[in-house]
Amino acid sequence: MLRALPFVLVAAVAAVATASSPSRLRVNVTGTYTSNWDQVKLVQEGTRVTGTYVCCGGGTITGRIVEGRVLKFHWSEPRGAGEGEGVWTIEQNGRLDGTWGHGQSESDGGPWTLVLKAKAGQIAN
Repeated sequence: MLRALPFVLVAAVAAVATASSPSRLRVNVTGTYTSNWDQVKLVQEGTRVTGTYVCCGGGTITGRIVEGRVLKFHWSEPRGAGEGEGVWTIEQNGRLDGTWGHGQSESDGGPWTLVLKAKAGQIAN
């Protein structure tokens, strides 16, 4: 039993270090947000995120969480009104700060900041 103790201690320390690492923090962006471009609803499944937004006749968002707290997304509006890329940083308070762009640009459209209005369990249908 005493021979196993050093291994157990090393494993425990490694588990705590991994759990407290900022890049390993679990995030969940599912919810309803207010933004500088009207209301946005997002649903997260694993690292994949889908959603809808109201602005400009409405549109869809598909994306993926990368590097722990960065959400890269593609936006698209129906009937060929436009599409492009974007990126949000997921803040500790649930706010998403980022930019959107046309075509391959993630930023030439300007800032897009989302403030959490309601988490998934609080959303009324």
